Amino acid sequence: MKKGSTLVKSTFIIMIVSLISRVLGFVRDMLIAKNFGAGMYTDAYNIAVSVPEILFTLVGLAISTAFLPTLSKIKAKNGNEEMYGFANNVINILFVISFVFFIGTIIFSRQIVNIFDFSEETKLLAVRLLNITLLNLLFLSVNACFTALLQVNEDFVIPSILGLFFNLPMILYLVLFKNYDIVGLTIANVIGNFFRVAVQVPSLVKHGYKYKFIANFRDERLKVIVILILPVIVGAGANSLNMVVDTKIASSLPNGSVSALNYAQKLIIFINTIIVTSVTSVVYPVMANMRSNYDESGFINILKKSILYLAILLIPITAAIMIFSEEVVSVVYARGEFTQYAVHITTLSLLGYGLGIFFTGIRDVLNSTLFSMGKTKITTVNGVIGVIINVVLSITLSRYIGIIGIALASSIAMLVTSMLLLRSIIKLEKIFRIKDMIKKISLVILNSLIMGAVLYILGANLNGKLQPMVILIIGAIVGGIIYFVLCYMFKVEEIVEIKNAIMKKIRR
Repeated sequence: MKKGSTLVKSTFIIMIVSLISRVLGFVRDMLIAKNFGAGMYTDAYNIAVSVPEILFTLVGLAISTAFLPTLSKIKAKNGNEEMYGFANNVINILFVISFVFFIGTIIFSRQIVNIFDFSEETKLLAVRLLNITLLNLLFLSVNACFTALLQVNEDFVIPSILGLFFNLPMILYLVLFKNYDIVGLTIANVIGNFFRVAVQVPSLVKHGYKYKFIANFRDERLKVIVILILPVIVGAGANSLNMVVDTKIASSLPNGSVSALNYAQKLIIFINTIIVTSVTSVVYPVMANMRSNYDESGFINILKKSILYLAILLIPITAAIMIFSEEVVSVVYARGEFTQYAVHITTLSLLGYGLGIFFTGIRDVLNSTLFSMGKTKITTVNGVIGVIINVVLSITLSRYIGIIGIALASSIAMLVTSMLLLRSIIKLEKIFRIKDMIKKISLVILNSLIMGAVLYILGANLNGKLQPMVILIIGAIVGGIIYFVLCYMFKVEEIVEIKNAIMKKIRR
């Protein structure tokens, strides 16, 4: 119970800090939507920003996935000094690899943009912006390593506020500069990624980290990481292909479709960052440390608690998103250049993505669990299956139901992937029992459906009579009261743990 309470406490702290960070992210997205709408400029900007992130998925994510559990093992056996020495070696090698990608992508930037079905004017702008954002490759890779170092030291606060430093330059640019343009916004994006790296340095130094130039390719531990990351690279490549296919399909739809998907994803990412990322950022390093100390029962308990917390928080949010999707989009984006048509296509995208909120969370937690166990091959196989399903359904559904089909395909793929990962965990961990967990999740689903029915009736009566913001506030209050009362009535004990952690913080 102590570990469960610690998990709730740590997760709650990260959730609050992440909320502040994501609010700034929302302010950024609202300003971009207000000033640029959903059209040529935002389509080009989103392509330019996403290309480095896709490449980073192949390089940085693959290495950092195996990096954290390896750091944990070195720390447990040899101490911090040895861990930091190995970390410097990996950071330097990763930086060199990222630099090679940086040069190669600059050379072939035009060919990369030509993959998408944009107008020639949009392509020219996208190439210009891409040549700026490619600097992010260097920052994203180092950022992944620095974050892993802080997390293995169980320092979760700084990694959770990195979004604040990333968003601030873009917000200040759009607010303070009268003659703003999309190029200036892109430069501010790069500055924000640099700040994400720089802000972690003081905390790393506090934990005893010192940078040294070490490049030892013969380190035996690198071979272990390479073995672990090879399947992750395959999985990351499949995910990157999936992102490219979704964007290409959206680029063939009416103008602004790429931006609409991006705006809807930002709303989903907001939820994931506050809840899912808050859980996984705490769970992953704790699980890795438990595996290093052979605490199997504690490992399983943390995993179960994580899944239940996600169910309790995400399933009712999914129900609310389905009912109030248009109100959410209107409140967040509908101003300035963001037209009613933009609201419509973004709402459709949000409906499709919204169905996968819970399954995305489960996938991330189970992936983190398998990563901490060193089972990267399993995550890759299951992930590739999910990507294939996503690509096939995106192509098929988009022909019949347009933009919502692309988003819906993603949700279906998340469902399949999360179930495959859960099956793998059950096979690996014989003491992992899901009967009690399924019972509690079933109660959560029932409570969410009852809450959703009430909110649907409420929304139908208030629509057109009140402003969207007022409807959302009333819906949140009424829905929250109904849901938590039902959870208490059905004795979902994790609700009590969450409530106690919140009340303890409030009293402080």
